[in-house]
Amino acid sequence: MTKKLETYFTYKLDLIKSEAVRQVNELYRKELGLVVRDLRVLRQIGDAPGISVSALQAATFIEKTVLSKVVSRLIELGLAERSISARDARAFELTLTARGRRMREQADRIGGGHEREVMFGDFSEQELHQLDALLDKLMRSLRAARDGGTGEAA
Repeated sequence: MTKKLETYFTYKLDLIKSEAVRQVNELYRKELGLVVRDLRVLRQIGDAPGISVSALQAATFIEKTVLSKVVSRLIELGLAERSISARDARAFELTLTARGRRMREQADRIGGGHEREVMFGDFSEQELHQLDALLDKLMRSLRAARDGGTGEAA
């Protein structure tokens, strides 16, 4: 029997991701002048002050040339700064400026509100916990399969 496209998990996930990103991009662009990708980079720099560009790329899964443009833009906007690494003079470290930290706080409020009110507004606390646990289980299964395991989650 042929399976319909709409029944594939990866298809549904792609639709959910696309719509969610479209909606928050609209909010972030209107309120902050930034988009999701910019804020992912900003948040990761904030979570790991002094992060190198290569570590940032590994953490955000953003292609290097695109990431370079995002980082340059954040620096131009005064949200992040680049300095030479104390450990390796050939490398740069990225940190948020005070303005970048304030921007992140605003973005977190906007994104958190959108998740609570729009994305998950119809979910009970129990459903949210269950969804989170199921997504964690799925990620463990996918990582185990990637790493040569059986794919079964613990």
